[in-house]
Amino acid sequence: MQRWRTGGFTLLEILLALVIAGVLMAVAAPNFGPAVARAQLYSATRDVASALRHARGQALIRGRDAEFELDVDRHRYRVTGRSKPFNLPNPVRLSLYTADSETVDEGTGRIRFFPDGSATGGRVTLEGGGQKRMVDVNWLTGEVKIREEAGED
Repeated sequence: MQRWRTGGFTLLEILLALVIAGVLMAVAAPNFGPAVARAQLYSATRDVASALRHARGQALIRGRDAEFELDVDRHRYRVTGRSKPFNLPNPVRLSLYTADSETVDEGTGRIRFFPDGSATGGRVTLEGGGQKRMVDVNWLTGEVKIREEAGED
């Protein structure tokens, strides 16, 4: 009398499961690209807004001007009171709208905050993953707001 083992998988069943998993991954993988791009956009937007709020806070606390400086070409920014530059993801497209007096060169500009909380005002626009997000700085109050609209990717 022979006993048959039950409860295991045959080699054929394992190979079939691997083939099905491979096909599913091949179909699903292209859909992850836009999701990653959107996550990078949202993260970069929060970083920029946080840095702008930090600069405003420094101006209020210290009683002197504080600056947020954005280098669009190198995808990095600096904030008064922090020595190191902070990098933004390369896939995110950047642009800066600021006062003429705050333009350093073709790809670099600043938004300046004053001790009373006001600012020179401006906008940092970030695009990626089919979306566009703007970080606006109100010149009168120095308030930092994030806005969103559909991009044209």
